[in-house]
Amino acid sequence: MKTYGGFLLDADNTLFDYDRCESEAFRETVAAALPGIPSETAHAAYRKINAEYWGRFEKAAIEPEELKVGRFRALLDFFGLRGEATRLSASYLAALSGKAHLLPHAREVMEELSRRARLCLITNGLTLVQRGRIGKSGLGRFFAAILISEELGLAKPDRRFFLKAVEAAALPASELLCVGDNPGADIQGAQKAGIAACWYNPRGTAWPGPGNPPEQVIGDLRELLRFAPAPR
Repeated sequence: MKTYGGFLLDADNTLFDYDRCESEAFRETVAAALPGIPSETAHAAYRKINAEYWGRFEKAAIEPEELKVGRFRALLDFFGLRGEATRLSASYLAALSGKAHLLPHAREVMEELSRRARLCLITNGLTLVQRGRIGKSGLGRFFAAILISEELGLAKPDRRFFLKAVEAAALPASELLCVGDNPGADIQGAQKAGIAACWYNPRGTAWPGPGNPPEQVIGDLRELLRFAPAPR
């Protein structure tokens, strides 16, 4: 089995339990600002709108500021409510930046993996949120570099994002394994940059595309250790 000297690791829903983080932050801030709207109804609408905005951001169709505020403006419009979208966005992002729930085995695996290989965190995210969560989680010390789309001005699956990651890893692309949960942003993006990919698929679902299935599939983060060089 091939082993890799470096790993490019996605953050949300690969290391961080983003769904839990998002749900808590939304309930604590946004739901309270939507009078008369059941929290679950509001959250379902937000998740759909948010996915649309992130899709546009990943295609470079909108700037980070429009992503941050536009999705909340759209949410208020959806329910026919008046409100200050900028203030709502700021409250939500501040709350989300403090949510650092990790997925099972994330900390122990990153600690061990960092002893054997060079690690880079690669995430489509907002600086305030990602830097806050990485700092609170304590995971930052395991990474040689942290690449955040808002800071780079590029988002996965843009090939240029992955070329920046190769540069940060200071290793040839052939020595890197990209690990993530998103078939398009993480897997197809890595493959188009000539980087081997590993799909984190804890639900065991069938490969949905786009593109070809990845070289590796795992359902448990501890499986990553078999792709790393043996402990010294």
